[in-house]
Amino acid sequence: MVRRDYDVKCKILRELESKGETSQKIDKTRAVVKDLHSRIRVAIHRIHSISKRIEDLRDNELQPQLEELIEGLSRMWEVMLECHKLQFHIISIAYNNGNTKFSVQSESRRQITILLEDELSSLSSSFMKWFGAQKSYLKSIDGWLLKCVSFPQKASKKKRWPQEIPFRYWGPPIYVTCGLWLEKLEKLEKPLAKELVDSIKSLAAETSRFLPQQEKKEGKDANQSDLTSWKHDNGSDSAVNMLRDEVSQDWVSGFDNFQISLAGFCGKLNSFAESSVKMYVELQEAIQRAKSTYEQFKSQSSV
Repeated sequence: MVRRDYDVKCKILRELESKGETSQKIDKTRAVVKDLHSRIRVAIHRIHSISKRIEDLRDNELQPQLEELIEGLSRMWEVMLECHKLQFHIISIAYNNGNTKFSVQSESRRQITILLEDELSSLSSSFMKWFGAQKSYLKSIDGWLLKCVSFPQKASKKKRWPQEIPFRYWGPPIYVTCGLWLEKLEKLEKPLAKELVDSIKSLAAETSRFLPQQEKKEGKDANQSDLTSWKHDNGSDSAVNMLRDEVSQDWVSGFDNFQISLAGFCGKLNSFAESSVKMYVELQEAIQRAKSTYEQFKSQSSV
């Protein structure tokens, strides 16, 4: 607004001078021009100060915090990888052994099955939310960073200016940190994260098959009174034993499928942990290269 008024007044001043108007009109217009020019200089100084503050926050506060977060996530996945490797090894041995036996009372078995199914459903939902939260966080920061940059106008409608490329080469390291981190998460999401979520859902489905059909239909809130009622109607303990034997047989027949799903889930979890460790190592290396390149660029620019 001020700049537009300044340009208009400058044009008027030139016209007055070219027409040889009275000095009173020229001096009055020139005074307005000087006032607007001073206001522009003050505004530029304020913008410069704000920009420096933003750069300071970006490079000296936000960037170190992001690096600290990346370091923490890297250590977390290293520990998780060791745990998942051990889990996968144990489950693989148990599956290949083929002689797994169990003896669990009916009520205890039912409660354990319900709990496991609920935990798996919660794990699937929590993992998706956690992964989505990371992407949303990085997209917000990356979008804010791009707003702080002025790019050249597009040469044509067909050719777009590659906004991220210049700053990936010589810009502040935070552009590499957020941009590359987001790219790697998106690459990790489609094959591995999706496969992991699918394996969790598959294991939950296999777990639910251990529950009697009646309990599934009633929302898993049946209890031991079913057995007591069944016994009363049939008048013998042998009837209860027959029911228990039938349920146990269902467990035995479905246990192989459960083992396969469990081994598959542990394998996907192990693969995701391996890829996550690799991702954060590569990200940390890229950040260090970006820092070095940025320092070299600043040194050359100051010469």
